[in-house]
Amino acid sequence: MISDGRREVELKRLLVGPKAGDRLIAALGAGVREEKTQRNHFFDRSDRRLGRARYSVRLRFEDHRAILGAKGPSRPVGVSTASRDEAESDLESFEAEALVQGGIDPITTLRQRVLDPAFAGLWRGLEAAREGRALRNWGAFENVRRLVPVALPRGQPLLVEVDRTLFPGGRIDEEVEIELPREELSGEAEAWLEARARAAGIETRVSTPKVARFFASLGAEWV
Repeated sequence: MISDGRREVELKRLLVGPKAGDRLIAALGAGVREEKTQRNHFFDRSDRRLGRARYSVRLRFEDHRAILGAKGPSRPVGVSTASRDEAESDLESFEAEALVQGGIDPITTLRQRVLDPAFAGLWRGLEAAREGRALRNWGAFENVRRLVPVALPRGQPLLVEVDRTLFPGGRIDEEVEIELPREELSGEAEAWLEARARAAGIETRVSTPKVARFFASLGAEWV
């Protein structure tokens, strides 16, 4: 899920109103290509030092896959679009279970699998943030993601991801995410998405990272 080999460029908006996700999908004029059920675990120090430095480490169970990933601080490239370093790798099931149980270190595990030197800055930032301390598994949230193939007005094909997320404590958010192949598409993609939402009578709002809302649901601060 990396746009240029190491950076994720992602447009995110919250969807407001009853069945907003269903209504947006209908307005896009294309059927759902795939539906994924996800469970996302997050790792940080006990004092949340990674989060305060704007880093996140996540283990995602998605159908029959286990995907370990890390993200760095984001940089805005549009009103609702941000770019950030992101490294990901699939894991064997026994490795994923060991991570959940705290038997192995997630950052070390990911570094052993993602060897591209382009990620050197991400590793430095993560190691500086954790200061040699162990990370703990803070828990998880559930997400259902529906993927809808579309094309922007000038022909760029994209996958729209419509999420329904259940956080600890019962909070449910609906949200749209679109990963862009390059930053220059942010303006066109944002305008296109807002026009589709308005045509369907859907209000959209600024979204924060899911990891931030996860920790808020636990009563822990993200920054």
